[in-house]
Amino acid sequence: MRNIYTTLLLIFAVAIFICSCVIGRRDKRPLTKAIRYIMIAAPCTMAIYAAALIVRTQFWAELMYAVYYTVSDVLLICMLLYALKYTNVYEMRAVQKAALYSVVAVDGLLMLLNVFTEKVFIFHCGPVEDAGTFFYGIAERGGLYNFHRLIIYGMVVLIVLPLVIKIVKSPTMYREKFWLTLLSLMIIIAANVLYLVMSLEIDFSVLTYGIMALAIYYFNVIYVPQGLVEGLLSSSIKNMDDSVVCFDIEGNCVYANSVAYGFFKAESTEPFEDYYREWMNGRQLSEAEDSEWKETREVNSAKRYYDVSFKRLCDSSNNYVGCFFKMHDETDEVEKLATERFRATHDRLTGIYNREHFYDVVRDVVRKADPGAYCMVCSDIKNFKLVNDIFGINVGDEVLLNIADALKRLARPGSVYGRLSGDRFAICMPKERFDPDVFSNEIRRIGEKSGTATYRICVHLGVYDIVDRDIAVSVMCDRAYMAIKTIKASLADVIAHYDEGIRESSVSEQKVSGEFGTALEEGQFCFYLQPQVSVRGKILGGEALVRWIHPERGMIPPGEFIGILENTGLICKLDTYIWELACKKLREWKDKGLTDYHISVNISPKDFYFADIYKVFTGLAEKYEIKPQNLRLEITESAIMSDFEKQLVLIQRLQEYGFMVEMDDFGSGYSSLNMLKDMPVDTLKVDMGFLRQTSHEERSRTILKMIISLSKQLGMEVVTEGVETREQVDFLTEIGCDTFQGYYFAKPMPVSEFEQKYFER
Repeated sequence: MRNIYTTLLLIFAVAIFICSCVIGRRDKRPLTKAIRYIMIAAPCTMAIYAAALIVRTQFWAELMYAVYYTVSDVLLICMLLYALKYTNVYEMRAVQKAALYSVVAVDGLLMLLNVFTEKVFIFHCGPVEDAGTFFYGIAERGGLYNFHRLIIYGMVVLIVLPLVIKIVKSPTMYREKFWLTLLSLMIIIAANVLYLVMSLEIDFSVLTYGIMALAIYYFNVIYVPQGLVEGLLSSSIKNMDDSVVCFDIEGNCVYANSVAYGFFKAESTEPFEDYYREWMNGRQLSEAEDSEWKETREVNSAKRYYDVSFKRLCDSSNNYVGCFFKMHDETDEVEKLATERFRATHDRLTGIYNREHFYDVVRDVVRKADPGAYCMVCSDIKNFKLVNDIFGINVGDEVLLNIADALKRLARPGSVYGRLSGDRFAICMPKERFDPDVFSNEIRRIGEKSGTATYRICVHLGVYDIVDRDIAVSVMCDRAYMAIKTIKASLADVIAHYDEGIRESSVSEQKVSGEFGTALEEGQFCFYLQPQVSVRGKILGGEALVRWIHPERGMIPPGEFIGILENTGLICKLDTYIWELACKKLREWKDKGLTDYHISVNISPKDFYFADIYKVFTGLAEKYEIKPQNLRLEITESAIMSDFEKQLVLIQRLQEYGFMVEMDDFGSGYSSLNMLKDMPVDTLKVDMGFLRQTSHEERSRTILKMIISLSKQLGMEVVTEGVETREQVDFLTEIGCDTFQGYYFAKPMPVSEFEQKYFER
C-alpha cells in the first residue's frame, strides 16, 4: 500500500510540476503567477513526503519529515498570497509579510533541529511494517509541534477568511468560482483532520495537495461557470445603450432589453414580433441575410437617427437557432458630424457661407446657368478698421451681422451669399432679380442702423455680370471689387458696375508696376523743368517734373503712372531718384558759375512714411556740395495735415539747415487761415485753377488778392502756377504776385532745352 501511494505521489508531483512550467511560459498574468507558485510548492511537498516514506535510515527519515513540514508551511504561504490576490479583499504590507516569513522560518528551524532534539515529533523505536515493507513513521508529537500546528491553522484561517468574505459580498453569478476554490481547500483540511483523528501511519491528505493545486488552476484560469457567462451576457445586453431584440427560429420574441421597449414604445412583445414579421415579409430565417440599414424615428417630439442591423444565430452544427435586431442610436454622431460640416462651410460669426464653400456652391450654380444669367455683387465697408478702433470690436461685429441679415433679406430663389473675409461679403444672384434701388435702400438702412451721429457707416457695392462661366469664382469677386475702387471717396455713389475698361485700367496699373523697376534701372525716367519767372521777366529757376520716356511707347504722361506709383508705394523710389538728378544738375550749374538759380522738387505724401526726409535731403546737399537754398522743397497741404505736429518740426529742421520750403497747390484743396498762421513755409504756390470754372470770378479774384496780401504780410514769397494768359499776368502783377509759372511763359521742357533757352542766351 505504501509503495503504491509513494509511486502515485511522485507521478502526480512530476505531472503538476511540468504543468506549472508550461503555465509559466504561456500566461504572465499576476493571478496565474500566484497559482504557479502553488503548483510548484504542492508537488515539492508531495515529493518530499514520498521521500520520507522511502528512505531506509532513521536520520534521513527525520530529516525528510522536517523538510516536509517546512515546505508545507511554504505551500500555505503561497496559498495565502494567492487567496489575497484572487479575492482582492486585503493587501499584506511589507512588515506583515516579513513577520509571517520570520515565523515560518522559526518553525522550519525547529523542524530541522528536531533531528537532534526530538522536541517536535518522535519516531517509532523501529520501522513500521506495511505489507512486508518497512518505513519510518511518527509515533508521537512533542510540545513544539503545537507551535507548528498553530502556524498551520492560523494560515488556514487567513486563507479561508477572504474567500468567505468574497462569497458574501460578490454578486450571485460570481460566487460559484469562489465556492469551488473554498471547497478545494476544505477537502485538504478534512483529509488532514481525518489523518490526525484516526492516527493513521501514512498521511493520505498529502495527495490532496496536488488535487487542490490543479483544481485552483482549473477553476480560476480555465473554467467559466455557465451562469456567469449567461449573467454577464444578459447584463451586458440589458445595460447596452443599443436596442437588442432576440427571436427564436419561429419568430417569437425571447428577449428584449429596456432600450428596445423604449425604441418600439412597447409594453409587451407583440410590437417586436410584428416588426419581425414585417421585415421577414414571409421569408424563412434561412432565406434572410445579415444586413444593415438606417432608420429615422421621432422620440419625445425629437428626430432620432438609428443604425439598424439584423444578424442570424447558429449553433455549433451551423444550424440556425434564432436571430436578433440591434438598433444603435447614432443621433449624437449625426448631429456632431452635421455641426462639424456646418463649421467647415459656414462663417462662425454670421452663420452664412464662408469663402471656400461660397466659391464651391457658386461654381456649381453658375456652370448650370446660361451665360449672363447671374451677377456677382460684392460689398466693402469704407474704412471698416476705424469702426473697430473707434467703437470697439463688438460694434464692428454688429455691423457685420447687419450686413449678413441684409443679404438674407435680399436673397431670392437661386441666390448664394457668403462672407469672403473681414468686412467683405458677396451674393451671387440671377441678374434679372438684381434691383439697384432695393440694394441702395438696404445699404442706406444699414448705415442708419449701424452708424452714429458722429460716424456714418458707408457700404459700397461692386457688380460683375457673369458672362464667362469658366473663370474662377474668386476672379469674379475680384472684378466686382475692381468696380468698387472706381467709387473712391464718393458718398453719393454706392454701387458701381464692372466693365472691360476697369479691367484694362487694372491691367495697365499692373503693367506700370511691373515695368517700373526696369525703367528706373535703365534711366527711362528723367526730369523736365518748367521755368519760374519773376514779375520783371527774369528766369529764377524751375520746377522739376518727372517724365517717363518709354523705349516702345514713347513719352508716358505723368497722369498715367504717378497715381499708380502712389497707390503701390513706389513713388518714394521715383522721387528719391528725381531728387538726386536735381541735385546733380545743381552741382553742374555750380561748376559753371550758375549759382543764382534754384530747382523745386516735389515731395509726395507717401514719402513722409517711407523715407527720412531730413536725412535724405541733407545727405544729398552734402554729397553734391550744393547750397540748400538752391534746392526748394514743395509739399502739399494733405501731407502736412496728416500729422501736423510732426511735419511742423520737420519743416523747421529743414529751414534751419537752409532749405526753402514751399506749400504746393494752395487753394486747390481745403486750405484754411490756420494753415497760413501755423505753418511757417517760405513760399506759397497758388493754383490759378482757383479762378477758372467759376461763375463768381470777381469773388474769386477778391479772395486771391486777399491770400497774396496776407502772404506778403506774413513774409512769404508767392508763386502762381498755371498762368496761361497776359490778362492773368497783369492781374497777378497788380495784386502783388512775385513769381509766375505756367504755359504763358513756357511748358515743361527737357533740362538741356531749358539750359539752352535761358542760360546760353
